[in-house]
Amino acid sequence: MTAARSKSATGAKDNPDADPLRQRDGMPLYLKLVSLFREKIRRGQWPAHSQVPILPDLQDEYGMARDTVRKALGVLRDEGLIDSARGRGTFVTAAAERMVHRASVYDPLTLGREVRIEILSRAPCAELPDLGCDLSGMDTPLVHVRKRHHANAQPYSLIDLWLPQRHFDMLPEGADEVRLYSQLLRDHTGLSGLSGDQRITIIRADITAARLLKISLNEPVAHVASRLLDTKGCPVMAHRVLIRSDVFAAERQFGDLATGDPDTWRPHLATSPPPVGEGMDERQSRQEET
Repeated sequence: MTAARSKSATGAKDNPDADPLRQRDGMPLYLKLVSLFREKIRRGQWPAHSQVPILPDLQDEYGMARDTVRKALGVLRDEGLIDSARGRGTFVTAAAERMVHRASVYDPLTLGREVRIEILSRAPCAELPDLGCDLSGMDTPLVHVRKRHHANAQPYSLIDLWLPQRHFDMLPEGADEVRLYSQLLRDHTGLSGLSGDQRITIIRADITAARLLKISLNEPVAHVASRLLDTKGCPVMAHRVLIRSDVFAAERQFGDLATGDPDTWRPHLATSPPPVGEGMDERQSRQEET
């Protein structure tokens, strides 16, 4: 171990919260390593067909126990991203080349040719869901649909959506197995000028999400809560999506930051007032925006 690396490892042990790998956040160490290694592969730092550093070197670099590193590599092996050859070492597989281009923007109106829809359940629902957004005015009773989207034979998102029963009954039977509900509502219900809003956060996968998305418990997932609105601003569909973090990306366009609404991009924190001395007056806020 080099002197610099030894000093870094010692500092991390003295102050675990200074090292993201050792922050006390309840996430297993090996899963943090999995996320870090995946990112190395995605960014090309571990290119396809290249040899993965040997176990002792990874232990040295990250200050992790041998079993922790081995378990993390085992997850990547199960995902088909690395493979071992006896006597030669461990190598990044050709699948890594696809991974670089796999993270696609979540688009509620578009499905790629490689995407397959799997309907898990359709059931009547009497009450509006609690998604943290205003759904008042939405017709009831509802139909609650749970489905899973697969890309290249791998599940990447778990979707729960709610729409009025009267709209659901207008849709062609089985059409939701090949098309998205936003498309079906637009094309078969007479609704036009549909708009929507959504909020994206990062949460940890619970047992059900982990099982259905084939990821580890507590692994980060993108959580998308959205509404589809008619021209009067009345909700016609509520939508909740969990997307695997390793295949999620988000894009947005923005104009003049000096005049744009900062609430569209600033962090949404707790609503309690900030401690004394931590607030900003309006002039300071504008300076930060520019």
